[in-house]
Amino acid sequence: MSRRSRYLLIAMSVSFGIAVLGLVAGVCYELYLVSARHVQLENVLGRSIAYNKTLGGFGILGMLFFFAFLLSAIADKKQDKPR
Repeated sequence: MSRRSRYLLIAMSVSFGIAVLGLVAGVCYELYLVSARHVQLENVLGRSIAYNKTLGGFGILGMLFFFAFLLSAIADKKQDKPR
């Protein structure tokens, strides 16, 4: 694995990790607000739209890094083949 592929793999993993951990933390926080604070679910979901859009952006960024990683790995394989 080349240096470029390794950096793309790390960037992909970090952005997917941020998206997943943020999603889990957001769901736990929304459950806390609805169950413990007795806030209406519609109000909680309405206020969390910007947060969920940001997490979606990290997910899309992770997918872009994934496709860049695949292209980089394919390019490295083609360079490694003997002629």
